[in-house]
Amino acid sequence: MLPTISLTDPGAPAALDAALRDFGFFTLVDHGFPAALLAEAFERSQAFFALPEAVRRSIHIDRSPYRHGFDPVGWQALDPDTPFDLKESFYAGAGRAADDPVVLAGALNQGPNQWPDEAAHPAIAGFRACCERYAAEAEALVRRLLRCCERALALPEGHFDASTRAPTCTLRLLHYPPQPESRPLLPGQLGCGAHTDWGALTLLAQDDAGGLQVQTRDSGPDDPWLDVPPVPGAFIVNAGDMMPRWTNDRWRSAPHRVLNRRAGVHRHSIAYFFDLDHDAWIAPLPGCTDAGRPARYAPIQAGEHLLEMYRRTTLPA
Repeated sequence: MLPTISLTDPGAPAALDAALRDFGFFTLVDHGFPAALLAEAFERSQAFFALPEAVRRSIHIDRSPYRHGFDPVGWQALDPDTPFDLKESFYAGAGRAADDPVVLAGALNQGPNQWPDEAAHPAIAGFRACCERYAAEAEALVRRLLRCCERALALPEGHFDASTRAPTCTLRLLHYPPQPESRPLLPGQLGCGAHTDWGALTLLAQDDAGGLQVQTRDSGPDDPWLDVPPVPGAFIVNAGDMMPRWTNDRWRSAPHRVLNRRAGVHRHSIAYFFDLDHDAWIAPLPGCTDAGRPARYAPIQAGEHLLEMYRRTTLPA
């Protein structure tokens, strides 16, 4: 079972450090995220994915130079060694204007969002406003978590601010349709293939369908996956690939995957990815290297790292 951390506990920094060392994941409670907004976001997400696919495809992600919009089943394989993922999703970023200096500088995933036409489809009235409120609350929560990370690493308060002035944040609504009874799974095919997240921190809200699995540090070949059952009102938090680079492998970016094998069940989740500024350099943090622990990674710009991961996992049309 994953560790559970209360953000109001004075011992949260030490607990966070231990969780990210051993698991790369933890369950977050007492986080202050509005419960009504969390429930509304799932309702709006379900309404969006209930729209006809032709309507959803009208805002296909490939129509956006900023990688925002709808991606259908077959668009992505997060594990490049397996068939495409059995999921579909909707991406929304920070919504910066096309002439924003951050966008003009070529920052990945920064720029205007694509939104469905709510006037034409009253069933999704309020969708955009809900997504924008959710993203704002999620960003505020992640910034509180970063303060906790600073204390866990004995860094001065505000140390991460210089790398998160215009972070690359993405809200992703996810839908895992029931596995069609008429078509068996392809060999190795999952709802979401085994992968690590690419950025700094991820907040994941799950419905009650289950299916998330994490590979722990001490996983063995016979039982490599730990089930992560949903906890009502809680978030699952995990470190992305930028954190091992920052902490010189003190913290893990753990492989995880999703199975949706319950007959007839639609699985929904909401992921919020908080990544660093496009031009932020990722190099070992103070205190994470010494004579016995030399730097294990060369410095890399956050935007280049994210772009390479998109190239690896997006399937050709």
